[in-house]
Amino acid sequence: MEYSASGERLLEIASQLFYAEGIGAIGVDRVAEEAGISKPTLYAQFKNKAGLAAAVLQRRRETRERTITAYLDALPEGEPSKVLALFDFFIQAHAKPGFRGCPFTNAAAELPDSTHPARVVISDYKAWMRNLLTELAEADGLDNPAWWGSTLMLLIDGANARVITTGDKNSMKDARQSAAAMLQLQRQ
Repeated sequence: MEYSASGERLLEIASQLFYAEGIGAIGVDRVAEEAGISKPTLYAQFKNKAGLAAAVLQRRRETRERTITAYLDALPEGEPSKVLALFDFFIQAHAKPGFRGCPFTNAAAELPDSTHPARVVISDYKAWMRNLLTELAEADGLDNPAWWGSTLMLLIDGANARVITTGDKNSMKDARQSAAAMLQLQRQ
């Protein structure tokens, strides 16, 4: 969705604040103040904080999906495993300064109400990721790609949860190693 310049500014600031400090810890007053935009403008653009949180996550989702798709499309011909290449993508993301876990997993932990507008975005993103993993498993020639998609998603979600619970930014490396071992067993 396209927003006015003020809406884009609000999204930018809310995205930074929500990710750094948590959705629950940040009020619309602070978002509006730091964005230099009035609260009535925020409400006109997003209706309420739930709408703002959903818009922030929707923007992140769109960006993440484009970035992952471009990354996978740029892999060299003959890449031995697109599945493992996706884990490499996430390993790079985990190594970035300021990384504090998957923004979708973080938000889901904060928003227990499954009907919250942001939870719909989170569910859609997670379904997209699971479908992507299923497609990559099929491209890698694995039997029962749907099972692989689900299982690999568990590894990714587990690695992201470990970042939140323990701060372990190497967890995705462990998840990749587990995935590689499972793939090797499958191919024997």
